[in-house]
Amino acid sequence: MLIRTGLMVLLSCLLLGCSPDYNWREVTVANGAASAFFPDRPLTQERTLNFSGHEVVFSLMSASVDGALFAVGYAALPAPLRANRGDASLFAASVMTSLYRNLAAEPPAVLPKLGESFVIEGQSRGTAVRLKATVWLTDGALIEGLVTADQASFPSTQADEFLRNLKVAR
Repeated sequence: MLIRTGLMVLLSCLLLGCSPDYNWREVTVANGAASAFFPDRPLTQERTLNFSGHEVVFSLMSASVDGALFAVGYAALPAPLRANRGDASLFAASVMTSLYRNLAAEPPAVLPKLGESFVIEGQSRGTAVRLKATVWLTDGALIEGLVTADQASFPSTQADEFLRNLKVAR
């Protein structure tokens, strides 16, 4: 009886991960800098940021499902940042810090390591939200994968799947 109940719980969890709302598709990001499996057709937005006097073009490819946003951000490093790994690392730290601050959360004294997933619990427009993200710094770019939704409906299984399948070209 216990085994049967365990199998039923396991199958229920697997079915939740295969929700018909999630129509996974592989997408190439930034001309092959990364690839990701998005849960719906992604849209791309682009804007220019200024970091220490350097213009950085930042593009964000994202898809929303059931109030959750799945996104991959990409910023090609300008030549001065590619030439100075210390400045590139400061840029990555600045991006990570902004994720905390955008959710009115205090950044930790020691930021998460690049390439490792982390979770931020914060606020956005008066709603408790959760963000799960990973930030990578390659020789030529900064790439971030993130999933955000309100805390009550955060899709943990799908967020893990999205971030696990995000592949960054080195």
